[in-house]
Amino acid sequence: MRYLQATVGLDGVSPAGVRLLSALRHHPHPPIMRDLVDDLGTTARAITGLVDTLEHEGLVRRARHPRDRRATLITLTSKGERVVDRVGREHVERASTLFDVLSAQDQADLVRILGLLSDELAARGQTGQQQEPALRSAPIDNS
Repeated sequence: MRYLQATVGLDGVSPAGVRLLSALRHHPHPPIMRDLVDDLGTTARAITGLVDTLEHEGLVRRARHPRDRRATLITLTSKGERVVDRVGREHVERASTLFDVLSAQDQADLVRILGLLSDELAARGQTGQQQEPALRSAPIDNS
């Protein structure tokens, strides 16, 4: 992760800010602040500070929850969408180059082994953030 953070341009957004933008992108519905606290495993104070900063930069927008006046929905702006798209693409490109030293079989073995470990962690109730299925089954394409 340090390698990727050091080599991927984040458009001046902190790594924590990029994580929040990515969480917004992958959330099934516009989250409230509490959802982001849970998704990112941090404190309400940290999320509030990040949202304040990202809102000031025009990357996110706050909106009143239609049914709960105590809650605030957080959504990506079009500028935030562009940043998270670009950073995500660049992140995948840089990460995939790390696997160039592995043969196709080694890559398939790695994906299989990581899947086994992930399944075991899930069985032990130690799941992390939601995992995208493509990461579990697709070999890495270095073309």
